[in-house]
Amino acid sequence: MLWDRFIFDRWQVACRMRGDRKFGLLPNPKWGWAADPFPVVYQGELYVFAEIFLYKSERNGVIAYSRLEDGRFTDWTVSMDKHWHLSYPNVFVAGDKLYLCPESYQNEEIAVYELQAFPDQWKKVTVLLTNVQCVDTTFFTCEGKTYMFTFKREKGGVKGELYLYRLEGEKRTLLQTIAKDDSSARPGGRVLYQDGRLIRVSQDGAGGYGSGLVFREIDAVEPVYAEHEVRRIYARDVPGNWKRRFTGIHTYNRIDEVEVVDLRYRRVSLTEFAAQRRVRKVFVNKYKGR
Repeated sequence: MLWDRFIFDRWQVACRMRGDRKFGLLPNPKWGWAADPFPVVYQGELYVFAEIFLYKSERNGVIAYSRLEDGRFTDWTVSMDKHWHLSYPNVFVAGDKLYLCPESYQNEEIAVYELQAFPDQWKKVTVLLTNVQCVDTTFFTCEGKTYMFTFKREKGGVKGELYLYRLEGEKRTLLQTIAKDDSSARPGGRVLYQDGRLIRVSQDGAGGYGSGLVFREIDAVEPVYAEHEVRRIYARDVPGNWKRRFTGIHTYNRIDEVEVVDLRYRRVSLTEFAAQRRVRKVFVNKYKGR
């Protein structure tokens, strides 16, 4: 239909504090929408980091945070902005330092940054892989060893291959390809540690990008990786007093204080349509005649 080209996906972060039954929405900034939420406690403060997609301008992603203050989350503040798209802000604390491993497939590397000073002073301290276009890198530990999932996507982002690496100092050992199934391969959040069990969170893309989440218990990591499905959830399973209809979900994370998800809705947007055409024209002209 004529209006279909003016309809775009939007995402919004929802959170639930410990003890609450329903999720509440964190307002999107006026300059973008938020997805891929990761909570972290750093220096006694609770933050939620997320991708903010700048759909009104260059149609690219940056990393921003919202901090819990007096029982409410603040407006989003940009923390990392590069010349390439950023998303999936896998943020974690080690010792007294805050680290971030964002998705940066356009830069063809998987890198870890250390926070030097709030809000936006980051230093690249480790490059895990180069010359790769992988997304949604996720770390976990098992029996004293550190591992990494990363997803090499095909065009469109739903299909691809999930790889498992063992990390030992400067050494990265590819153990095996875990899955190629678009209904459960791509990571959808941190690995959960629950009553001695490891639960891998993944995306259900069989019905299209962001159609749901899958929770799979890890049965063995080495010598042969094995897992089995525990549960699937969809946007309709997230309790909240919504004023709009949500049709998708593709990230789930939690720590002791909070659970976070992202929810998709659709909206007619002449602003984004204009931005899409403008960005496409820029790239066409940039490579014309080469």
